[in-house]
Amino acid sequence: MAAQQYPSKDILYTPQAFWFGDTAAPMLGWYHPARVRDAGGSRQCGVVLCPPFGHEYMVSYLSYKHLANHLAKAGFDVCFFDYNNSGDAVDVDIDGGDRVALWQENIRQAARQLRQMAGVEHITLFGLRLGALLAGTVAADIDARALMLMAPVISGRAYAREMLVLRNMSSLQPEVYPEQTIDPNQVATDDELTGYEFTAATRSSLGKLDLSKLPAPAMPVFLQQRDDIIGQDNKLVQAWHHHDHALHLSDLPGYAAMMREDAHDTVVPVAIWQAMQTWLERYFPLREAAGRELPAYRHTASIRLGNSVVMEELVDFEGMSGIVSRQASIDARALPCVILCNIGANHRVGNHRLYVTLARSLASQGFCVLRFDKSGIGYSRMTPDDKENDVHSVSGVDDLSSAMYFMQGKYHSPSFVLTGLCSGAYLAYLSALRDERVSGLVLINQLTYRWREGDTIEGRKKATIKSTHFYVQALAKGGTWKRVIKGQVDFRQIGSNLLRRIGKRLRTQWQLLSTTLMHNNLFIGQVARNLRNLEARGTELVLIYEASDTAVDIMTEQFGRHAKLLGSSERICLKFFNGADHTFTPRWSQLAVVDFIGKQLLHRFSHRQLVPASVPAPASASASVKQHPADEPVSADVAK
Repeated sequence: MAAQQYPSKDILYTPQAFWFGDTAAPMLGWYHPARVRDAGGSRQCGVVLCPPFGHEYMVSYLSYKHLANHLAKAGFDVCFFDYNNSGDAVDVDIDGGDRVALWQENIRQAARQLRQMAGVEHITLFGLRLGALLAGTVAADIDARALMLMAPVISGRAYAREMLVLRNMSSLQPEVYPEQTIDPNQVATDDELTGYEFTAATRSSLGKLDLSKLPAPAMPVFLQQRDDIIGQDNKLVQAWHHHDHALHLSDLPGYAAMMREDAHDTVVPVAIWQAMQTWLERYFPLREAAGRELPAYRHTASIRLGNSVVMEELVDFEGMSGIVSRQASIDARALPCVILCNIGANHRVGNHRLYVTLARSLASQGFCVLRFDKSGIGYSRMTPDDKENDVHSVSGVDDLSSAMYFMQGKYHSPSFVLTGLCSGAYLAYLSALRDERVSGLVLINQLTYRWREGDTIEGRKKATIKSTHFYVQALAKGGTWKRVIKGQVDFRQIGSNLLRRIGKRLRTQWQLLSTTLMHNNLFIGQVARNLRNLEARGTELVLIYEASDTAVDIMTEQFGRHAKLLGSSERICLKFFNGADHTFTPRWSQLAVVDFIGKQLLHRFSHRQLVPASVPAPASASASVKQHPADEPVSADVAK
């Protein structure tokens, strides 16, 4: 048998997550060591990947990871990181909310950190969109030797205006009628953009940045154009074409396919990454590299939240990566561990950082919380069938089981509350049916209870319309009838789907009547029976919906209006929010749902005498519904 040539090769070259920067507000980075044995040496150059902002950061995350892997295999050391107040990084309170100077300093810190960790002589900066603008403005400060820009924001002022236009076009902007009053706590403010803070101070600072007005970089530049809008980079090319160093202009396609509306649909621009790698290799030839030890990584960070100090620890188990949030001074066995399940193909921070906010809030209340990426998402391993972004893969249930075993072994977690939105709720639901260690479920806007072989997200989207509540409200709006007159409304699809819904609701009403008259659960559907069995097992169930979301109609089809088929039990809570959207984009709705979940879990578990997972708690299926303080509306516009 041939001996393995490099027994420690995979260990040495595996990307490593680490905390760095200010100890009071560290950032999270991923270090991709140069694969010197694959490349044949080291290029003595580190590449810092500067991310874009908001939604563009979420949909490009997978592509950034692939770019880092491409460059590491070619002999470059790479650091991909999150700015403060973004991703997994810790938030920093800034007077006036101006983040531009903060993010520029974050890039400088990342460059210093990479030089120290990798021992490289040179630094190259890569940036996409806003990340490209920020990289271009600090390249001279860090003595960068090359610059790679993809679809760069050239004028910060124009970018800020563009973002405001997109915000004003959003369906989340309320229609205010003369007789209507809007709760000011439930309106998307001028200082937010698609769920992210985008303050006036930040917009003002961006307005002062313009790449075309900066001195031409004294370094080689790779400029990748957009393929959806032509001519965006002409101004920058004209401003920089006369400098002494090479300006390489690339028009390879791939930008639009990467920057899709949903992270599930993103396509990694492999051809562009390969072109960037080949271009960069010309300036940094391979050198013989001596063996080196892995640098020391910071795996824990301390975050002060009010009067609490939350510890966040980077963890890795069975090829999956995550972060555990908890208070070091509190026994993790006192309350169940909360596990957050991925939202679609978005990595563990969740849409608009919802999971980061939720994890830290629950940890400050005494819960131990794990947010992690299941296989095929983020930096976790591929699914068993070698896929990425496979949102509804059944392997997700096995991944959740592995996560529970890990938390039991390392933190002695007594039981688990699985929490998820959309597809995350679906996997949490399936896991609870299979695993009695689950003592609670928080299911948010769950869109499916059964995923059949051959189903696709694209097919489900085409067959899905908005909630009935949405269409009833739309009939009263003048804009709806204008769209009807212009032929912009597909009456055939909407009508057939509404008829199908009516049929399912009639079936549910018959099930409810039969169950009530015969005092027997024989006639209810399988999904409703599953949830009733979970409740009888002692599982706490919290079902959360945005009132106009399609998930409300799917819930009604399965459980009847207001989930009456589930019976009356203290263990079941049904909650509706008005004015948000499927992923709770407005910041007020994020804070409201985080506050509500925290109150619910504290109420349901802080007084409970926890029992071993193998011993089910006594059932209370026939208990009467009781109003608890945690069931109070969290804001004036929350449906009662």
